[in-house]
Amino acid sequence: MAFIKIDNVGFEYKTKVRVLNDIDWNIQRGEFHSLIGRSGCGKTTLLKIIAGLLVPTNGNVAIDGAQVLKPSFKTGFVFQTPNLLEWLPIIDNVLLPITIRENKTQEHVEFALETLETVGLKDHSNRYPTELSGGQQSRVAIARALITQPLLLLMDEPFAALDAMTREELQIDLLKLCSKRGTTVLFITHDISEAVYLSDKIAVMDEGFIQNRFSINISKPRENKVRYEPQFNDLCSAIYRSMKTILIKSRVDPQ
Repeated sequence: MAFIKIDNVGFEYKTKVRVLNDIDWNIQRGEFHSLIGRSGCGKTTLLKIIAGLLVPTNGNVAIDGAQVLKPSFKTGFVFQTPNLLEWLPIIDNVLLPITIRENKTQEHVEFALETLETVGLKDHSNRYPTELSGGQQSRVAIARALITQPLLLLMDEPFAALDAMTREELQIDLLKLCSKRGTTVLFITHDISEAVYLSDKIAVMDEGFIQNRFSINISKPRENKVRYEPQFNDLCSAIYRSMKTILIKSRVDPQ
């Protein structure tokens, strides 16, 4: 049985605007999947349904055999912006998902410090968000999502606003962290090379449909130099051509 099973999921707003159409998708435990597509094609809506933040109009989502009916602490969510609370020190920002449901303990604090250490920010635990760079704030957001030790990590373009070098550093760190913890990841991005570097599999979405799928048969762990190898560039080119073909078809024959 797939760890995440998305079965015939569709979604439309009360205005009858259809956003998702009959999505079927299986993700195995520990895999890293990416979803790419143009803005407005339904990517974030699907992510919110998997997180239990939206209820699908039809179909259902199951995680580890249990139907998703509401948000769960077994699922972590990293948004497009870090959304840190500026009046709280970093350690308390990381602990926020814990303190929402229970009183924090010394054990919680120690685990938060351990989690911050894995993203290279343990020495910054008593600083405030405004004292950190954009890349550091993104690392804090990842640590906060991991504090509940989720089985699944959902990420909605978390590195989009960062410079190229910081983005590459965070991609490397994310792969190491997820591999170490065996975390299953579904990652949204507009960046084809980012998707290829991170993923085991990639789905291309357009007009609420998954239009194409790609397996990334590049061995892990992945060093940064893999980005410049022929196989990597061939995969990026194939995905780009697929997206271009889908775009042309949608303009000629709109659904």
